[in-house]
Amino acid sequence: MRYNGRWRNLLIILGTAGVVYISFYYLLPLVVPFVFAFVFARAIRPVVEKLHRFSHINEKVCTVLIVVLMLGAAGCFLFYIGYICIGQLTEMLRHTPAHMGGCMQICQRACTGMDNLLGLGAGESYAWVEGCISNMDAQISSTYIPKLTGYIPGMLVTLGEWGAGFVVFIMATLLISFDRDNVLRYRSLMPYIRRLKETGFAYLKAQGIIIFIVAAISALGLYIMGSNYAILFGIVIGVVDAFPVLGSGSILVPWAVFQLVQKDYFQGAVLLTLYVITMLIREIMEPRLMGKELGLKPLYMLISVYVGIKLFGIGGILLGPIGLTILKTTAETSTTTSR
Repeated sequence: MRYNGRWRNLLIILGTAGVVYISFYYLLPLVVPFVFAFVFARAIRPVVEKLHRFSHINEKVCTVLIVVLMLGAAGCFLFYIGYICIGQLTEMLRHTPAHMGGCMQICQRACTGMDNLLGLGAGESYAWVEGCISNMDAQISSTYIPKLTGYIPGMLVTLGEWGAGFVVFIMATLLISFDRDNVLRYRSLMPYIRRLKETGFAYLKAQGIIIFIVAAISALGLYIMGSNYAILFGIVIGVVDAFPVLGSGSILVPWAVFQLVQKDYFQGAVLLTLYVITMLIREIMEPRLMGKELGLKPLYMLISVYVGIKLFGIGGILLGPIGLTILKTTAETSTTTSR
């Protein structure tokens, strides 16, 4: 009987894994605005109730006010950060020829040292590098630029779809908030809904807080270092830090080594210090923010994120842990039932 129960539990978990994969891959893209609307509506409900009790304004009016204020504040913040990042990106592209010239000078000195070390003729290594760069430029002009140009119509369509999805998200948020009887009535699904609620909020909150702190500290450090692109690079470092295996070190460490080779010890020290600080922030905060609330070991979290990225791309950073939580809840429920 015990073995039959184990095989039954295993089949249930495997079946759940198949359902989760099919749902995430095929069904989730169709209902994403409604999922976010449901989560957002539930998140703002306590705020709406407090405003309603304090002001005695109609609850639906309070809901509209809170939605408009929160989305407006988030939109203004993102617009401001985006405006700064676009300005810094434009400035960086404008100075790209000067930066490339400096890099070529460094490369030329390195190639000269390589010629002397290997006993090659003067300029042979640099000529090889120039040939590689010329081939790469030709390939970019003949292949990649036409491909990027062909992607523009698709990008415009995608932007239109995102805009329509955002409108649906707002409407669904208001409708869900207005309808107080939209609670799921299937008791068998409640353990999954409860765990998903805990997982989604815990994981989003943890990753959001860590990314924000890492990006802010990186931007501050780069500003102290004298970088003209501090906010842009800080945001990039914060986002890359969320990816397993890569982390902030994939950007900060090579950059620090480059500065140290250039004998710019101050900037190299700042970059290495930033790497140590960002690494400690993630190592200290991630288990405290996620481990206790999710009840998942860090190794399992890493595996779930890696598998999620492999299966679903960037969205797998969130979908992987959620899928793992569904499987964990299924295993616990089926084990309890079999007893």
